[in-house]
Amino acid sequence: MEEIFAMLLALTAPEPDGTYFANRLAQGDGAPVEVTPCLGPLATPEIVGETIICGIVTVPEDHDDPDNGRTIDLAFAILRAETTYPAADPLVYLHGGPGIGNLDHGLSFMAEAFAPFRAARDVVIFDQRAAGISSDSVSCYGEITANIADVATEGAVPLEEDEAGNPVISQFLPDCLAEIASNGTDLSAYNTTQNALDVPTVLTALGYDEWNLYGISYGTKLTLETMRVAPEGIRSVVIDGVAPQWVRLYDLLALPLAESMERLVRDCAAEPACDAAYPDLGDVLTDVITRSTDGEILLDGEQLPPQAVLSFFAERNNRHHLGSLTPYIPAMIYELARGQDTPTVEMVIEDWRWSVPPLDAEAVIAARGGDLTEQQAQLLRLALGDAEIIGNATDALDIAVADLRRQLHRDRELGPMPGLFDTELSAALPDTITTSDAARAALTDYAGLRLGEPTRDRLSDFVRTHFNGPHLSRLLAIVDAMTEDEIAAVYEYSATTVRSRTLDFQENWIDLTLYACQEDVPYNTFEGYQKAAAEQPYDVSSLFDEAAMGIFTICEAFEHVDREDWHEVVESDIPTVSIGSGWDTQTAASWAKEATRGLTNAQHFFIAEAGHGALAYADCVGDMTVAFINNPTRELDDSCVAATAVPPFYIAPWVEETDAN
Repeated sequence: MEEIFAMLLALTAPEPDGTYFANRLAQGDGAPVEVTPCLGPLATPEIVGETIICGIVTVPEDHDDPDNGRTIDLAFAILRAETTYPAADPLVYLHGGPGIGNLDHGLSFMAEAFAPFRAARDVVIFDQRAAGISSDSVSCYGEITANIADVATEGAVPLEEDEAGNPVISQFLPDCLAEIASNGTDLSAYNTTQNALDVPTVLTALGYDEWNLYGISYGTKLTLETMRVAPEGIRSVVIDGVAPQWVRLYDLLALPLAESMERLVRDCAAEPACDAAYPDLGDVLTDVITRSTDGEILLDGEQLPPQAVLSFFAERNNRHHLGSLTPYIPAMIYELARGQDTPTVEMVIEDWRWSVPPLDAEAVIAARGGDLTEQQAQLLRLALGDAEIIGNATDALDIAVADLRRQLHRDRELGPMPGLFDTELSAALPDTITTSDAARAALTDYAGLRLGEPTRDRLSDFVRTHFNGPHLSRLLAIVDAMTEDEIAAVYEYSATTVRSRTLDFQENWIDLTLYACQEDVPYNTFEGYQKAAAEQPYDVSSLFDEAAMGIFTICEAFEHVDREDWHEVVESDIPTVSIGSGWDTQTAASWAKEATRGLTNAQHFFIAEAGHGALAYADCVGDMTVAFINNPTRELDDSCVAATAVPPFYIAPWVEETDAN
């Protein structure tokens, strides 16, 4: 409770000590920097201005023509090192996507994932150009506002279906791109090479001379390109879940999953007990996929589609620190093939909900056999029960603290009136907005507040248009009583809210496709995807055909921009660790080795029991990469590889019963 009290006291303190960050930014050079509020939720111990700072670095839109007047605001966060004597070179996280940022909603997760590195150095995160909250320059505000209800509920997508059911581009996408271009944005400047040139611009502006890069997913492609076009200042590199730019990623959409399936089949065959229990697993798996495609595989009397069978493998990639599904998959495949009882499948899907359940007290006691006295067993029951209660209470406290933090920030920075306006507006909605048409109209006008000047009259007009009765009187009274700064704060809050509710659409349908379509098509083609999918050892096309057709159709709206050497192998002697993972269904584990082809100072590791971005799955990956970044000349051993080896496979009880018969 002392820690909780201290943390709450810190939240109510007048101002944090900002000396560290003030000194840090004072050393910056080049691009202008502006400190801005951090967007929550933050990890509970973080104190804005003292342990974390957020802001914007303004970079040229085109580094090849920096004086053309066009700039981009890139949002950043610095997580301060937890030591009095931090290393001068921070860890810089380059996120994936492309286009999927972290600063709108992911700072708490980032703080947890990169906590091991903060023992010695700062961690710098920034949303890249055309990513997350750095997407303003490529956002079609007018089109999004006009379609706000559909965008916010994912009803608006750039694709429609023609009469034959084939995907075609909706009018929304070309209209959106035309609006962006009409604002003077050079869409061709939103690419990985320009993105790589942002890296040193951001870091020197924040006062750093050297840095260490940690890229995951698309961030590995960006890291490799930074090594090629902006190597100065890079001290060391980690690439984790690797997607080299010379690999035809969209042609090979099916490869990562197929490769992970093939590896599990080999692992089972290599273990005598698994091979004896589930012989010829690969052939059985092929048969199950084929029969599920034909509607012949049943579960609880219902047809099981091939996507469900493939999800046995793919779902492993969605589990962070929740145990391994790997040992149970052979039994699950065999149970579907047998067409009889499916106890293992039911255990995993129904009881476990795709995750290994935490051991309850009785399971632990049973596992210990007769080693425990009754008194010891009772103490164990109490201890594990307390642990569950404490865990639930901690989760609830984190939510409460996040709410308190937002309330304190709102009142401290903006004053109480904007909060009062927001509260009254929320209370008025159910009483006055009673139809779908009225809700759409109010939502469109609310989103439209961000498009004009933040004036008192516009806010009053919005209130008069959509509210009546006592709520109207109270809302107008609040508007009249607000200062100009408070009026501006309401508009800012409106813009932030709309951005938050439309960010998924922006990231997935605009930001990502800007990169994919301008850089990787026609280097990749739908015909190339079909050919590569047909060559895989297992038919996984049911999971990827629709996505592949969708991305290649969307890309018809974009103009491909050729760049010299973009798809060439990166060559570098910068110390590098490259990590591939056995569960990864987004980037093939084999690509981590391929990425080192031109790297003369690289170490490669395969982490069998981890998914996309092994850092988030296996604690030892953090230990290993921290050790490497602390000493990039160190040759790392295979301790983490051994610690994450495939565990013994599960032998279902029915196997022995079958053998006995």
